[in-house]
Amino acid sequence: MKLHPLLIVLLLTTLAGFASGLLLPYMLPLRPSAPLHLIFALGIMPLIMGAMTYFVPVLTRTRAAEPLSLVPALLALGAGIVLSFSLFFSFALYPFGAVAGLIAALWLSIWMQRRKRQTLGRPHPGLLWYQLALLALILGLLSILAGYLLPDQWTQLRRLHLHLNLLVFVGLTALGTLRVLLPTTGGYADPEAGPWLMRQWPWITAGAGLIAAGAAWSPALSLLGLLLWLPPLGQLLRSLLITHRRAVWQAHGASTSLATAVSGLLILLLSGTAHAFGLLNASNTTQAFIPLFLLPLVTGAATHLLPLWITSAGDNSREQALRSRLGRHSAVRAALFLLGGALILADQNWGMVPILLALLHFLSAVLFSLRSKS
Repeated sequence: MKLHPLLIVLLLTTLAGFASGLLLPYMLPLRPSAPLHLIFALGIMPLIMGAMTYFVPVLTRTRAAEPLSLVPALLALGAGIVLSFSLFFSFALYPFGAVAGLIAALWLSIWMQRRKRQTLGRPHPGLLWYQLALLALILGLLSILAGYLLPDQWTQLRRLHLHLNLLVFVGLTALGTLRVLLPTTGGYADPEAGPWLMRQWPWITAGAGLIAAGAAWSPALSLLGLLLWLPPLGQLLRSLLITHRRAVWQAHGASTSLATAVSGLLILLLSGTAHAFGLLNASNTTQAFIPLFLLPLVTGAATHLLPLWITSAGDNSREQALRSRLGRHSAVRAALFLLGGALILADQNWGMVPILLALLHFLSAVLFSLRSKS
């Protein structure tokens, strides 16, 4: 199996996971954690692993991914299917899904380390961010398995699992990719991208770890973690809002969605700290993670990358036409995602309406692009 068809399948699965995770709570009685787990386990985790398999050869300047390297993404998809089944039918099955996800993460980590050793010269600093993100995923899966064995610590370990998976695994992967992808989509040079990745990984990693631990055991740790995150995230936002404002913030295109994801992440960090001190509802903060960060991140990345996956090499005119179609009205979509996320934080359920409208708009563009790719 080739990598590009797999990535397309994983993207479609992720978009279907978004739709089902947002809609099913209004149609069926589900566990409170079910919507986010449907989106993360069935979509985000396999898609990120597939994307890492795609990017690592570029970061290490090695050959294209071999067929065996696709196993982790497929195994992660299988883990997501098992977990989804457990959420609907038998929650006791979730450890099997966690173990499958753990094997996938370990496999990909080992493959990534082998590619690092094969690098000509030094690998791109983004590789380290991917390795740290996978380590967080491994720890997050181990924590939920530990919760199965230690029921007295279930609540704390579940919170640790949630934050390690979302904030650390997804956050590190996203920031490590965005720092390089934003200049590409915005069409500007950013010589600070590599140095920023090398300078900031200790602070971002330590801050994310403290926020995760604080969510489980001590709000004070979450506050300290936030303080570590704010300077590097503020530097990135400053470049997007001031230095490269005209290149990034466009009515159409991928860069607006990606920059919105960075802005949404800052909102989520602040709201998460407010939740730790009892100022915001935990459920609302968790739900808002979807429209404020995940949706603009996935739609922005897919706007730029999907045309690469579905066109022939060298067919630049078709690639640009597809990218234009997918990025059309991206600023409106981003605004709807932000509006929906803000309404959810304010405990307004109708915030799902703008979110679903924006998601439907993007999904229709993706399906039309796939239908016309021949």
